Amino acid sequence: MTHSEQFQRSVSNRLLLWSVLSMAGGALLQATRSPFWRAFGQQAIGWGAIDAALALFGRRGLEKKVQRGYLPAEAASDLRNLRRILWLNAGLDVLYMAGGLALMRREDAAQRGHGAGIAFQGLFLFKFDVIHALLVKENASRSGNTAFDSNRG
Repeated sequence: MTHSEQFQRSVSNRLLLWSVLSMAGGALLQATRSPFWRAFGQQAIGWGAIDAALALFGRRGLEKKVQRGYLPAEAASDLRNLRRILWLNAGLDVLYMAGGLALMRREDAAQRGHGAGIAFQGLFLFKFDVIHALLVKENASRSGNTAFDSNRG
């Protein structure tokens, strides 16, 4: 397995793990009587389901490429695209956190819970996206990939 394949699998697996933990935690929070924590849990379930779909879609796409023959140039291009997507997502994550914090200012406990849930997911995903975007370059340099030289970002 190439470094590119391994890195992409790791990103998908980590996102899938987060999604399972989010959905499980959210499901547990549905047992509480607190409108705040129930709403927080609902956000965890929803975000977890979306993250799971993204992780499984990414994994499936990679498997198809590997089965047909994943050429180094395509792998390098995919890593560049992945890095761009991760940086774009990091920007969106900031917006999610801001929106969540705005909802947390509401008087209604459920709205505050939804806001806290959104902010929490946004914070995790911001860290996830930034860390993995930074690791793409490290991964590419370990595999001897010159497509990530300092002139190309």
